[in-house]
Amino acid sequence: MESLTMLLIMGHFIQLGVSVIPVSTIYSPDGDLIDCIYRTDQRAFDHPLLRNHIIQEYPTNMPQIEKSVQENWQIWHDTGEKCPAETIPMRRELNPVSHQKQHVHVPKEYEVANRATSGHKYAIAYMINRTNVYGTRATFNVWTPKVESAYDFSLAQIWLASGSYETADLNTVEAGWQVSRSRYNDSQARLFTYWTADGYNKTGCYGLDLPGFVQTSSTIAIGAAIGRTSTYGGTQFDMTLQIWKDLFSGHWWLALGPNLVPIGYWPAVIFTTLSDYATAVEWGGEVLYRNLSSVNTVAQMGSGEYADKGYGKAAYFCNLKVAENNHTLLPVQDFGVQADYPEYYTVKKSSNRNCGNHFYFGGPGPQRSEAVRGTTVFGFCFLFYLSVFCF
Repeated sequence: MESLTMLLIMGHFIQLGVSVIPVSTIYSPDGDLIDCIYRTDQRAFDHPLLRNHIIQEYPTNMPQIEKSVQENWQIWHDTGEKCPAETIPMRRELNPVSHQKQHVHVPKEYEVANRATSGHKYAIAYMINRTNVYGTRATFNVWTPKVESAYDFSLAQIWLASGSYETADLNTVEAGWQVSRSRYNDSQARLFTYWTADGYNKTGCYGLDLPGFVQTSSTIAIGAAIGRTSTYGGTQFDMTLQIWKDLFSGHWWLALGPNLVPIGYWPAVIFTTLSDYATAVEWGGEVLYRNLSSVNTVAQMGSGEYADKGYGKAAYFCNLKVAENNHTLLPVQDFGVQADYPEYYTVKKSSNRNCGNHFYFGGPGPQRSEAVRGTTVFGFCFLFYLSVFCF
């Protein structure tokens, strides 16, 4: 049995193109396998621009004290097991997703934009005045969307971007929660990250799937299921994410929770237009709805309710902050909102003492005549269908 287990482990890593074996493996109650690998063995360093990269252990000017997220924030934490020092937890892909491009020709600019956004529907908020941006923070509630079609997705996330599709130099860093049956083989809400340096054409990938993001945390597994979610009309469970540019290294750091536990960073060198600062910030929801069956399958966003349902029933983004020229995160005074398919998904601004200027978003999505509430399915994921390549 031990030999079989070792063969399975070795086969997994050979399939992924790396020659590392985990220090230990944690068996999560939800069926996930969390491999603890040495930080120096992560795929990030296969990137041609990161071959001699020196890991930044901790963000500049952040006290290096032990921080932790809420107890059992991810389901694998229920085991009580931890990854050893100097290692990172990596969710094992039992059915690795292809990251090869499906189009072999070199696309024209409008084709890149169309392919990147085709089937994607948004309900978002965005900065009105586009200036140099060096970070953002937001708190948003987590839901458990179900997916009627295995190939539809839904998510809530924050975006920092620079460049454009028109000039083929759109750079983004993205993070949030995501449900994707085709990717994770279930309908749980999971932490995810993403990046691209050319408008999702030849670069970009999720989490640690391919080279790019450098993880430093030994306690948070990108792609692992979140332990709690919000209840319709009841308890709301939210998460706080912050992405900011390190003043010393220039890397884009990601931190989680009210205590800002550092997860890792996107090295500045892998970007072009985003190497110095961002010019756009967005927060909100996105659904990829492809309707491959031609039967109007259901793909909900957020809680599945329209934005006007408000607190406890609709998804929200709260305590929005942005760091501009002075690099200090300050509350957002005003922002725009946009829903490109308001018959399916809506967004609504609001303000109160606890959340400051904030907004609600979401909706039921396209409906079949025989579909009923409670049997419809949530779906969500940003940019996965793009089948992108990391270098």
